[in-house]
Amino acid sequence: MNKLILLIGVVLISFSCKKSAGPGGSSAIIGKVTGANVTSGKNEITEIIVTSGADLEHGDYFIINGLSGNPNYYFWFKNPNWVSDGDPHLGGRTGVQVDFNYSDSNLEIAQSVFNAMNGAVSNDFDLSVSNDIITLISKNSGAISDADDMTTSFLVDVTEQGKNETIGNTVPQIDEKVYLIYGEGDHYHEMERTGGDGDFIFPYLRKGEYKVYVVSKNLNTGEMTEKILKEVSITGNKSVVDAGEFFMYH
Repeated sequence: MNKLILLIGVVLISFSCKKSAGPGGSSAIIGKVTGANVTSGKNEITEIIVTSGADLEHGDYFIINGLSGNPNYYFWFKNPNWVSDGDPHLGGRTGVQVDFNYSDSNLEIAQSVFNAMNGAVSNDFDLSVSNDIITLISKNSGAISDADDMTTSFLVDVTEQGKNETIGNTVPQIDEKVYLIYGEGDHYHEMERTGGDGDFIFPYLRKGEYKVYVVSKNLNTGEMTEKILKEVSITGNKSVVDAGEFFMYH
């Protein structure tokens, strides 16, 4: 019985040694890091300061533009005292009528314009109104042709110019940090830097399970918080395991 227990113990020790990840072995993990520079896009922000009804005329209008491929609009003002057609009928644009009276205050005009715009462009913009100021924030980043007050007495100001996201060419990442985790851990145990071709190596490793990762820019937040992680197994002594290519944004 003692011999059997001893034999089982030797087998368990041998097995655990074979799968015990960490330093001190004769194997290695290699790989390569490539990446591209990303310039984050911006969402356009426009402020419209409206005026009172006394400053408007029947048929006055202003324009709002959408992102490429989305509708462009014009918002025109109709006064009930006029029987003529005040709609400017701008080709290639969607017209939205806004009813007003000459006696309306700037706050009343702002609310009327906000209601009309919210019903028309809410798929493209987030809108808010504060006193006589209407703010539009595009829901997607990208360059937009500026809004314009046209014939109205409004002040239309683009406070944040929209910009498209740009991604550069894919190139090897030099002197980039690469992290190694032993086994099932969450925190890294080793860190190496890439060479002139974006290559890296973690030498002197034992058989077992590993995780290799680099940190990339999160395209939603613009922060370097996105882990690009791969799981790697070393199953033999004196072996070199290629973790492959890691692509990152920065």
